[in-house]
Amino acid sequence: MAAYAAVTSLMGTIRLISQSNLLHLEEGHKEHLELLYEKVGSLLELLDNSDDEPKKDLPEKVKDLVHEVENKVESHIWKEAHKTFLKILKRVFLVPTKAHERLLKILQQAIEDVDSVNKELIKQRKNNNLQAGNCSLGGSSSPRLHVSTLENCMVGYNIEQERMRGQLTGHSSQLEVISIAGMGGIGKSTFANKMFSDPLIVSFFDVRGWINLSKDYNIRKMLLSLLQVTIREKEDKEDLHEKTDDILAEILQKSLKGRRYLIVVDDIWSTEAWDEIRLWFPECCKRSRILLTTRDMKVAQYASYPEDPFPMRFLEPEESWNLFCQKAFSKKDCPTEFENVAKVVVENCNGLPLMISVVAGTLSSKRSLDEWRKVAESVNSLVNLDDYQRCSGVLALSYNHLPSHLKACFLYFGVFPKAKEISVKKLIRLWVAEGLLELKGVEGLEKVAAHSLHDLIDKNLIMVSRQSLDGIIKTCRIHDLLHDLCSREAESDSILYAINDTPYGGPRRFFPQGRKWVSLHLAEGFYPSLFGALSYRKTRSIHFYVDPAYGFQLVHFKLLRVLDLEAMEFKYGFPSEISRLVCLRYLVMTVDEISEEVPISNLQNLQTLVIFRTSKKNIMHLPNGIWDMSQLRHLKGSRMVLHSPLKVSSNEVKYPILGTLQNVSGLSPSCCTKEIFEEIKNVKKLGIYGKRGEFLDQPKCLDNLIYLHELETLSIYVHAFHRTNFITLPRLGCSPPNLKKLTLYNTYLPLEDMKIISKFPKLEVLQLKHAAFVAEEGSTEMWEVTEMGFLELKFFLLLEELNLKYWRATDDCFPRLERIVIRDCRWLKEIPEVFADSMTLQLIELHRCSRSLVKAAKRIQKEQLENLGSDMLEVRSFDTIRAAFLNCKLSMKLQVFLTKFTCNFIVQSKRDED
Repeated sequence: MAAYAAVTSLMGTIRLISQSNLLHLEEGHKEHLELLYEKVGSLLELLDNSDDEPKKDLPEKVKDLVHEVENKVESHIWKEAHKTFLKILKRVFLVPTKAHERLLKILQQAIEDVDSVNKELIKQRKNNNLQAGNCSLGGSSSPRLHVSTLENCMVGYNIEQERMRGQLTGHSSQLEVISIAGMGGIGKSTFANKMFSDPLIVSFFDVRGWINLSKDYNIRKMLLSLLQVTIREKEDKEDLHEKTDDILAEILQKSLKGRRYLIVVDDIWSTEAWDEIRLWFPECCKRSRILLTTRDMKVAQYASYPEDPFPMRFLEPEESWNLFCQKAFSKKDCPTEFENVAKVVVENCNGLPLMISVVAGTLSSKRSLDEWRKVAESVNSLVNLDDYQRCSGVLALSYNHLPSHLKACFLYFGVFPKAKEISVKKLIRLWVAEGLLELKGVEGLEKVAAHSLHDLIDKNLIMVSRQSLDGIIKTCRIHDLLHDLCSREAESDSILYAINDTPYGGPRRFFPQGRKWVSLHLAEGFYPSLFGALSYRKTRSIHFYVDPAYGFQLVHFKLLRVLDLEAMEFKYGFPSEISRLVCLRYLVMTVDEISEEVPISNLQNLQTLVIFRTSKKNIMHLPNGIWDMSQLRHLKGSRMVLHSPLKVSSNEVKYPILGTLQNVSGLSPSCCTKEIFEEIKNVKKLGIYGKRGEFLDQPKCLDNLIYLHELETLSIYVHAFHRTNFITLPRLGCSPPNLKKLTLYNTYLPLEDMKIISKFPKLEVLQLKHAAFVAEEGSTEMWEVTEMGFLELKFFLLLEELNLKYWRATDDCFPRLERIVIRDCRWLKEIPEVFADSMTLQLIELHRCSRSLVKAAKRIQKEQLENLGSDMLEVRSFDTIRAAFLNCKLSMKLQVFLTKFTCNFIVQSKRDED
């Protein structure tokens, strides 16, 4: 694995050097780079099966050689990037310098060394082929195996599910704590999630929440997570981040009082942790429940009340077989020729769901019966070990059977803290920045990364956590036992050093030498001396998931590619030492200001720049040097101002356009000009974020979107509390021609403007959130779609936190719509009846809506079945608002009115008496 990852990393570095403007390469350098790229690339095929015993020494030799070449090349780049005089010589006098001669020698020597190792690998392969010449692969070809990427179903436990439903919806009015106990990998969280999402449970409770209380739990994050689902009003959520933990706990208690709630506390490790959070959950005599999962029976017994813990059993043989077939054959029957081997494998998994799933994922990619037999033999050899050892052995076996190109991607999960929900966007961009992927054909690296992630999910090594409404995976996670495997394997390969409290060495006061990835998970494990003994030359990435108690210097990390400092706040501006990290490809940090004096243009290789801010009150001006960052693909911030490129004459632009820029998030409306959009013309995703005044200053700014011909996704977020309209949508014919997804938040558009949106020619997804549009003052909140429109709207329509009361449509609208999702639209009572005749609608999903709206949706479902004979439409409702709550809101308003009226009446009466 390490050799394969080293080779792909060097190839990525060569590719970036060839594209960079930093070195002003001569023709000879380019030819040598192309030759080196070709020769290094030829190593990949030879290495792909290099875990065979006879060849283990050669991959190690390849790894060391490739690392040495890469270190020399990147060190050369760093040195030359800081020699201003040499750059002036080259640009002005066009004189070859000694620096160029040194680079040429490095490349020539590298080509010779790679050639030599290549010949050894070819020779070794020939010898191996001769030794294996009489061996037959045997067996029939593998059946077509496919594992559903998004499926994470529960198999078995039918009696237990029924019993748990009874406990959760039982007649006891008191708050009950139900503990599910069992070893890692036995399916506790999957079982809890099955119950949490069960339609009966969903409809029974007023509010549901889920928190993870793993070893490294964060009280504040858990409180904020629960408050997002327990607080009803959007306005009440806005200032939560500014409150102390104690105040947040009080707010949580108040938000739960008087309501029937279900809270899942997943993966709790100690009684102390339970004591720390138990008082958050008030006793309201409303039949509320807490569902808790733990590996420790003592913790389960301590927390459970009034019943004993719920022990999670192993799967029965039939259940084990059903789970295996579901994961390996996508619910189909096992082919006869594989059945005997498969049954032996399943039997030796001893009913542990995680083992069965992971082995099934491994076998799903094997193409012959012999390959299946080898896996079966490996599993059989673990039969005499205890449950945990056997599970760890099977997981390691699955890792060993991964293709070389997936191993490094899998081990990279060790960089993240345990139990962390990982953003897929972030993961993919990190893989690309680290150079873990091989570029194949015309397919971009980010698409290769997406395929690799899906492969790991298909092999049941990674779990899908959250999806968007149109089915795109947003976040993923890894099981704790698999995370342990990542840590062990990455540390044994001398790749990763994670500063945490895991048992693999524990927090150290001295840094182990030669680690490429460094990750801080716990501030308690960080010591200033740790970086004093650091082998700086080999470290390529640093991740801080907590703010360390001590500062540290970046100046020594000259060859860093990844710097993830989200957890650290730089209160005094952008550190100048970061601008010296010319090899940097990925940068995430929290800072409120970047001075124009910061030479950010030095970061020529930067692909991703994400800037978080402690305050969103002021806009952030980005330095003009950003226009010189030719590799930049992803730019994210909040109310960012991107100034126009500096011009030396009326026709000449001093800096090159950002032609590689794909995603921009948080752009100020003041930047939505023709001039700037023409310089970022290849952007596919754009997020505009600003205050009301900024949009008023640029009333026609959205008309300029016409210059973004590649734009597919547009989000507009407004920070405002005014009901009046202040945004003008693009005129018909001026909208982005390829726009597929549109999100509007707090834009207060007049309902009339929906006619403009309905005519967007390629719009497939529409999300209207929190006062996205409003009726004119004094008129009824009614959305009427009377003209033929939304012809291409397909994947989903989202209505969220709108004061909409009526929604009507004619039968020639929404002809392709598949999903309708409505959230927190409490006053909406009906869905257009025309959907009863829809041949495409598959789902209506309602969250925190009125009972009348739920009934209307079910009526449409019934009519489709009766009139069209179609049972395709599914209706889901979550946390339906009872009529009593709505009446309560109305009563409160009436009470306020009556109080004011009474006070006025009394005052007037006294005046009359006087």
